Amino acid sequence: MDHHLNRCLDQLWKRPASTTQELSQVTGVPLTEVHQFIKSGRLSSSYSNLTYPCESCGGDTRGGRLCGSCSGVFRAAGAAKPDDRAPVRHVIKSTKVLYTSRNR
Repeated sequence: MDHHLNRCLDQLWKRPASTTQELSQVTGVPLTEVHQFIKSGRLSSSYSNLTYPCESCGGDTRGGRLCGSCSGVFRAAGAAKPDDRAPVRHVIKSTKVLYTSRNR
């Protein structure tokens, strides 16, 4: 694995504008392994063309788990108002009861 990483780093040193696919093809390192290097930070994100797939849609992203469009969709869904037709749960306040013995 370190041999694969060194091959990727050498290629990026020679051609810093390489894309993820080009890097995989030239070095012979599997694309999934290149993605793992990028996610773990072993390949720097300062190389502008290195991307890995979004966990939701599979589109390219440079940081985080989701691409920009998917994170926007999830952010909008979280900020949406709750549906008024949804059933409302009422909290019933319980009372405490103390039982005492008559034989005292």
